[in-house]
Amino acid sequence: MKDKLKMILKNRWSPLMILFVGLVISGVVAATGPEAPRRQPQRQARLVEVTTLEVADTQVTVEALGTVKSALDVRLQAQVGGQVIYVSPRLIPGGRFAEGEMLLRIDAREYEFAVRQRESDVARAEQALKLEESQQEIARREYELMGDIIDDDDIELVLRAPQLETARKAHIAALAALEQARIDLDRTTVVAPFNAIVEDRLVDRGGIVAANTALATLVGTDACWVEVLVRVDDLVWIETPRADGSGGSVVRVRQDAVWDKGAWREGRVLSRSGSLDAQGGMVRVIVEVLDPFNLRTADAAAPALLMGSFVDVELLGQTVADAVLVERRYVRDGNSVWLMDDEDNLRIRTIKPVYAGESQVLVVEGLEAGERLVTTHLSAPVEGMPLRLKGGATAEGKGAGEKGAGAGGPASGDGEAEGEKSR
Repeated sequence: MKDKLKMILKNRWSPLMILFVGLVISGVVAATGPEAPRRQPQRQARLVEVTTLEVADTQVTVEALGTVKSALDVRLQAQVGGQVIYVSPRLIPGGRFAEGEMLLRIDAREYEFAVRQRESDVARAEQALKLEESQQEIARREYELMGDIIDDDDIELVLRAPQLETARKAHIAALAALEQARIDLDRTTVVAPFNAIVEDRLVDRGGIVAANTALATLVGTDACWVEVLVRVDDLVWIETPRADGSGGSVVRVRQDAVWDKGAWREGRVLSRSGSLDAQGGMVRVIVEVLDPFNLRTADAAAPALLMGSFVDVELLGQTVADAVLVERRYVRDGNSVWLMDDEDNLRIRTIKPVYAGESQVLVVEGLEAGERLVTTHLSAPVEGMPLRLKGGATAEGKGAGEKGAGAGGPASGDGEAEGEKSR
């Protein structure tokens, strides 16, 4: 029994002894063995694209949205009543008329009769005036024969002055009535008051119209307006016309969603509002665009403007001397840019632009010509982090990278991810 108990204890403690001996041996080896040198983790350079900054005289471009409106827009109304006996076949929506062209005609017979009647009235008034003038001449001769018999207060009555004045006024009234009758006759022919395109026709042949009846809606074709809301801070860069009407900033009007890529129309700042818009902080600027429907230009491919449409507007303002132009998307956190220094490290620099627009920022101080602007998005930028250009970090690689950035445009986050993946 005693031997059996010893055997059991021996079997239970033998694994523990083996484990203990192993731990002791490994500790001795670790304490007396050679120590491996520790290596600092290698910093991996981020793959980026850059563009070289340039200093030049740069024109400010104020970007905004505008609404196209007609400079001339009239609802034509009849000035006399009657039956419409003729309507031009071009008096339909989209029809074009030159100034003075006939749109429609109202029955003119009763107005012709009125002219003849007024002509007769004028003839009678002229005859009465001549008769009264002869009567006054006779009265003057009789007065001269009578000498001093007549009192001075009665001289006008004796010389028939009131009767002559009445005859003259009657003649003038008859002439005025004749002129009015002729005007009414002319108004039976309705003509375009300016070069116009028809927006809407409101009458048909055979219809009866009265004075002030709406006939058609016309829109002028010589020019249109683009109403633009501009920030108050941007007004200093925009030139308004002088007192004689000359001057005014040149404007480019685009409609990228409708027109061909790169197409635009040129306009000019015509005026600006003297008060803030209801939205606050914005001022309304009126831009004039000539020949909006492209009816007179030799370039048949030039785009036409549509009334009521929304357009993108670029107002070309004053020029800033010796400025660095930075695209707005490369300005980080509102007031800083990323630069790649001569040792290929990231430098984060705060800037104070003289102008900050929707797509461009102009900087006069704080950036130098030849510096490399990082155009690639970095997810976690840190001052001094290593960077590398596509093609390697050698001098030849830098040149190739800069050339590629200038030609190919800015790099996206996908380019960075691709670079990390290639490492």
